[in-house]
Amino acid sequence: MKRKGQFFTVMTAIFAAAVLQGCSGGSVKDARELAENFVNAFYSANYEAAAGMCSSELEQMVLDTRSVIDSLPPAAQAEFMELSNGMQAHTLEVHEWTRDSVTVDFDIIYPGEIEPMKTSLTVVWVPETDCWQVVYAQERM
Repeated sequence: MKRKGQFFTVMTAIFAAAVLQGCSGGSVKDARELAENFVNAFYSANYEAAAGMCSSELEQMVLDTRSVIDSLPPAAQAEFMELSNGMQAHTLEVHEWTRDSVTVDFDIIYPGEIEPMKTSLTVVWVPETDCWQVVYAQERM
């Protein structure tokens, strides 16, 4: 009987570990999806959609970027939008720093460019809103 109890305890521990890993993986998956959605929106010039996925500080930076684009002459705006529509984002790596903080690395490729632009996004879980938010974006060399 004692052996059955030990077996049950071990099996319960293994099951609990598997469930916790599954929850953790789902969280990282959700964070990665948000980062990918943000990158696709921001780098294809859908600034309103991108602004809705990030912290208030980053939201203001996103909207300021839209203002800069809106201030360009019409021909430059049209060229920018054409390039933005042809943008391709490639997810490179996902770094899980904590259960509530993930950084995702991307290569952004615009039509006609040989070298990709590299960028990283940090996404955090915000308990107050019960969702992930992009809080930091950094272009890398």
